[in-house]
Amino acid sequence: MSFISVGWIQNIKISTDKLDDFVNMVGELVTLQAQLNQHTLNTNNYELTNIAESLQRLSEELRDSVLGIRMIPVGQTFGIFRRLVRDLSGELGKKINLVTVGEETELDKSVLDKLKEPLVHIIRNCIDHGIETPDIRKAAGKDEAGTIKLSAEHSGGLVYITIQDDGKGIKREIIRKKAVERGLIDQDDQLSDEKLYSLVFQSGFSTAESVSKVSGRGVGMDVVKKEIDNLQGNVILSSEEDKGTKLVISLPLTLAIIDGLLVKVEDDHYILPLSSIEACIDRNDAEENKDGNKNIIHYRDMFLPYMSLRNLLTYKSEPPAREQIVVVNTENTKYGLVVDEVIGDYQTVIKNLGKVFNSAKTFSGATILGDGRIALILNINNLTKTL
Repeated sequence: MSFISVGWIQNIKISTDKLDDFVNMVGELVTLQAQLNQHTLNTNNYELTNIAESLQRLSEELRDSVLGIRMIPVGQTFGIFRRLVRDLSGELGKKINLVTVGEETELDKSVLDKLKEPLVHIIRNCIDHGIETPDIRKAAGKDEAGTIKLSAEHSGGLVYITIQDDGKGIKREIIRKKAVERGLIDQDDQLSDEKLYSLVFQSGFSTAESVSKVSGRGVGMDVVKKEIDNLQGNVILSSEEDKGTKLVISLPLTLAIIDGLLVKVEDDHYILPLSSIEACIDRNDAEENKDGNKNIIHYRDMFLPYMSLRNLLTYKSEPPAREQIVVVNTENTKYGLVVDEVIGDYQTVIKNLGKVFNSAKTFSGATILGDGRIALILNINNLTKTL
């Protein structure tokens, strides 16, 4: 009799549908655990409190483990762009090298799948608009072969993906001219580089001098901005003439369960993504000023615009005597958000609002609190448009 030696199976395959079900069940567990915590606050039962604390610890560990299963290296997506660069550069008569860094950086599969299309738009623009032909690069004292660098890294609960080329860059004068022609800015407006380059993401905005089958039709970058916003991320563009262009995309690790900051206006609760919160200050302690139509506070040696969530959502009642300001940092822009009260950190299970609320750009989702009430999740990127 002979025996066949079979090695231990180290990996198994699981469908994404089953994995999504798994995440949904963990989300329900997190919600139930929040309800138990809320109940223990109203009792003096020491044993029940200990059980609630143990369950919270275990649910957090289970959450991290399940979400970890959904994480895949971004290198799997980076790999598909090598053929894109090779084929498109050959078609346009250019020499381009694609360099990738941080391929082992992990991101939620659902986020990564939705990121592919925006990255394709960006890389195609780098190839078509950014990198010059070999003869032009040689005349400018550059290597004949251009470089597109694609990198990823974790930092502070976010993933930063950077796309950078060493091409001709984007001329500020061209952007300003196009923006004035389209009525986006006035001729005399003085804009920082960051604000000026952000105009590239306006719908239909294009600096291309001619239309090609690759790009130049006035679509693309506005689509990129919209998709990144839908992923609760930010994108910042910078450029230096004759040296190249860089885009930095920041994204949350996952769109299933996030750490949030629970705030209150009147009797309603709202959630802000904790990764974008810089500080919470008492409004009575802040030095306030006026700059045109903008409300300004003095914060850490800088002047910071702020808005009232109460006014934004058209509450009719009078605010409390003591309000708080949440300092938010998004798209490299800081602003203050005035709320009635900051409750504290909250482990947030994200629920979609549904198609009926697609037009509600102020909110990106909802969650169920421990007492069964609903808290809406604020879209901090869209809030900046009201400043």
